[in-house]
Amino acid sequence: MKTIAKTATSAQVGEEKAEIRFCDDIEMLAIDRGRKSCVHATEFCKKACFNNKLYRIYPAMTGKDLRNDSYWQALTGDKLAETLKKSRKNTARFRLMTRGEAFSTMADIDKVADLLRKSPNTLFWIPTRAWRNAEMRQAIDSIREMPNSRILASIDPSNSPNEINEIVAAGWSTMFFGNNNECPTNAIKCPKTWEKIVHCMSCATGCFKASQVHVWLKSH
Repeated sequence: MKTIAKTATSAQVGEEKAEIRFCDDIEMLAIDRGRKSCVHATEFCKKACFNNKLYRIYPAMTGKDLRNDSYWQALTGDKLAETLKKSRKNTARFRLMTRGEAFSTMADIDKVADLLRKSPNTLFWIPTRAWRNAEMRQAIDSIREMPNSRILASIDPSNSPNEINEIVAAGWSTMFFGNNNECPTNAIKCPKTWEKIVHCMSCATGCFKASQVHVWLKSH
């Protein structure tokens, strides 16, 4: 639970009141958004979301969502680049989002592209369900071509074989969650969730590969 509640201080990220936190679980800095950003979620995702329990345990997360969303709306590539420059943490990799959706609307496309352009030495890890929207998928393809993007289509047991085959054929990497006995793609078992042997910051076999990769997360 501490990875949700622990928010990076201004001393850690170099910007006062920046809604960026260091997530111990993945050993990375990350930005979050509120659950209302998850407009592309499947029904399985909504029911299985780990946040459901957290919102019951920590009612104050609603206020955190509002701060996260306000920060995201005001964020620019220049602001994030300055924050990362001053950070005392490792900025080689950065997560969008540990909670919420990076590509909620078309306006997010330009924002994410700006973040990546202004911080070219940081790899941005972006699992997303926005691929389910044809217009969003086409727009995200331009960001997938950026050398410091690591975008994975988040899939689960409720996605049809046709949906999955289509996104794989389009060259997208995928991240599967929701079944520990069977995976719909020829995937690598995530060494962090299956074997607890590596953190995301140092992993070299899964999500951060430049080539197409399919990752199978173990359900908790």
